[in-house]
Amino acid sequence: MANLLFWVVEDHPEVAKNNCEWLLKVDEQARCETIADPQRAQQRLETSQPDLLVADLLYGQTNGEQSAQPGLDLLRYIFKHQPQLNLLVYSSEPLLLSPLAEELSKHEGGLVAVNKMDRRSHFVEGAKTALAGQLKLPRELRSLVKLTERERVILQLICQESLTDQAVAERIYTSKKTVQNCVQRLKEKLGIPLEEDSSNSRVALCMEAVRRKLMAL
Repeated sequence: MANLLFWVVEDHPEVAKNNCEWLLKVDEQARCETIADPQRAQQRLETSQPDLLVADLLYGQTNGEQSAQPGLDLLRYIFKHQPQLNLLVYSSEPLLLSPLAEELSKHEGGLVAVNKMDRRSHFVEGAKTALAGQLKLPRELRSLVKLTERERVILQLICQESLTDQAVAERIYTSKKTVQNCVQRLKEKLGIPLEEDSSNSRVALCMEAVRRKLMAL
């Protein structure tokens, strides 16, 4: 099995190097490459793809100021052309993702946003969550993302028909893992804590869906 490949898109060399060092805590055998420019990262994505891409949102401009436009453009490209790429957005201003709320909702790969002001342990956990194909967003962003059509179908099957993950997978002709990731995304989007007792969290998920008038029981 090939080692994991991480890309860190960051224009501050010391920060980029430090990010790689922390990513190796996820997998010490992984390879980590740094890319200083979002445009260069986009060009490389045309011919290759990492297991996880870590990107900042703000990048320095020739006038000495910082802009979110290069970072947002990179994410737009990924959402359109690499919908299954695992992403970790690591920024001091994750709410800059707000204009991409619709694209965030539809992305199929792992997607996590971590604030640079948080502890580094959150960065490591965020990388693991993204690699698992799961979704994790700041609370302020959750209210902006919408359910996909597949998520709505799965929500109805588990709430209205009380189907298990395996039964849902068989009904919609997909894998159990895909269904499990979709349920996790539903919980994240609707703000349901990931409790150890999955039955309780599913009840809470269904009740929240009813409260928001996403479905009727």
